[in-house]
Amino acid sequence: MNTNDMITPMLDGLTVLELDSGGLAEFAGKLLADSGADVIKIEPPTGASSRRVGPFLGQDGDRESGLQFEHYNTSKRSVVLDLESEADRAALKALAAQADIVLDGLGAGVADRLGIGWQALQASNPGLIYCSITPFGVDGPWSGYAASDLTQLALGGVMASCGYDDLPDDDPIAPIGGHAKHLVGMMATMATLAAAFEKGVSGNGQFIDVSAHESIATSTEMAVPFWIYQQRDVERHTARHAMPADTPRWQHLCADGKYLLALPLYIDDARFAALVEWFDAEGMAEDLGDEKYRHSDTRENEMFHVVDVIGRFCAQHDSDYMFREAQARRLPWAPVNSPDELLRDEHFTQQRDTFVEVGSSRGTHRYAKPPFLVGNPAQLRPAPTLGAHTNEVLNALLESEYDEDALAPQRA
Repeated sequence: MNTNDMITPMLDGLTVLELDSGGLAEFAGKLLADSGADVIKIEPPTGASSRRVGPFLGQDGDRESGLQFEHYNTSKRSVVLDLESEADRAALKALAAQADIVLDGLGAGVADRLGIGWQALQASNPGLIYCSITPFGVDGPWSGYAASDLTQLALGGVMASCGYDDLPDDDPIAPIGGHAKHLVGMMATMATLAAAFEKGVSGNGQFIDVSAHESIATSTEMAVPFWIYQQRDVERHTARHAMPADTPRWQHLCADGKYLLALPLYIDDARFAALVEWFDAEGMAEDLGDEKYRHSDTRENEMFHVVDVIGRFCAQHDSDYMFREAQARRLPWAPVNSPDELLRDEHFTQQRDTFVEVGSSRGTHRYAKPPFLVGNPAQLRPAPTLGAHTNEVLNALLESEYDEDALAPQRA
């Protein structure tokens, strides 16, 4: 028998209630659920708003098949409660009395107004860990402000560092992909698990206040410390990373039509010597063996030429060859992969099983597992249909019967 078969998933036995209206708590809930926690998603009768965000599976535009919802809610259970109803708020309190964690994404002050905030719930469950996840925190002058991913990236300083410096009147640019949701979700997950660890020592629960604004503002690479210590703004990314034509270029087109990211600036002298030996073995080192290139302090002054030589070498070789030969010499170079290439990446598919197939009544789809391997990993489950576990959860945790018709959402 495989010893891992006897190990329970990392967060097995942990019960989490996820309350969410704007989507900020969904990613934290997903990370906990995919790691083995029993995450119970509390949804209104009309369903979470993310259910109605396209694109949708199939041709019918079913509100339950939005791909965003499918992705961010794997492995969870869905319970429908109308939090404007006194009876359903009582049900939530009873659930919280037996839960370990509450993820509150309802917005600053909303849960308190409804009588289901931290003070109300911890009165009957002193060990409860209550994590509030909001755009700007539970207090402060902006606590009640609304925000989107775009406004968070603007206010948090990320956009100030992104854009194109080679066009003098160009605007800041925001990265795509829901950065605010992912950053605040990761911060909330780390804080919640730290609180769970501390509870194992003290037995006490606690209140955690996580804001997207602070999560982003503390994740701006070098921008904030650069200003603190030098009173200077960092250059936009085209002057540091993407590299337009009039500066050293780090990305080179290879013979197979793919780009290779070949960063020479931070390569130490020993690895640069290995690069020169490699290029020279194929008769393409040109003059890189000269004395002025041997040491980093003089080599940096010749970086335009170094990059040009690398570019000519890349143009004669396929990207996979460049990647493997560079890595063999400890050169941190890599091809620029597209999403479909990531899904075929042998490192993921042959060794780490990063992307897994998950089947449901709506078909079989591929999902990414949590980005860590530990113990016996939990098996991902498909996102739940609306209210699929209402009776199951309430009957099991509250030991009371609920009228399915009264709690079931009204479907058009």
